[in-house]
Amino acid sequence: MGNIKTRCVIIGGGDCSVELLKLNISTDDYIICADSGYDIAVEARIQPDLVIGDFDSVKGFVQNVDKITLPVEKDVTDCLAAYNEGVKRGFTKFLLLGGTGGRFEHTFANVSVMANASKDGNEFRIIDDKHIFYAITDSSIRISFSPNKQISVFAFGDKAFGVTEKGFHYSIENYTLNPFIPIGISNDIVSDFGEISVEKGTLIIIETQM
Repeated sequence: MGNIKTRCVIIGGGDCSVELLKLNISTDDYIICADSGYDIAVEARIQPDLVIGDFDSVKGFVQNVDKITLPVEKDVTDCLAAYNEGVKRGFTKFLLLGGTGGRFEHTFANVSVMANASKDGNEFRIIDDKHIFYAITDSSIRISFSPNKQISVFAFGDKAFGVTEKGFHYSIENYTLNPFIPIGISNDIVSDFGEISVEKGTLIIIETQM
């Protein structure tokens, strides 16, 4: 009897080391490679459950794995298509590796996918060697203290109302964050944990290891 898959991990074609993959992937994960993310999985000797994309940038030959081929001209990115496939398979928790680095517009597009997942009520994180990205919508989150970690918080898409940050060097309560004014950058947790909440709106939260 096989393991029950509890989380969907998407491997993108951005910056991603073999060490990062092995550190963050477990046998409980359903793995989708988005296009050239397949090459990264092959290098790490990780067998994906599904490969999806238009395959315009894959170097190796996709074999012995389920594959969905997308048209080159399409209305979704490969990462969004991978997320949508994960939702179809019943997943509510997602992790994107290889989602940053390289072309900035690709990173920004992946952050947009993450925000969309948050609005859907799903958990979606992006991890690279220095950052953890996540989003919350009309909810709250706790972040544990660790040395040399800074937290940045941005409103995404529109103003975020009723934003409260407790346990930080710069604390706010019932604040309206404007997406055009990056006041929430580079904050420090000064307690055992920091708590961030938003009454209405979507926040992008970035942990940076300094």
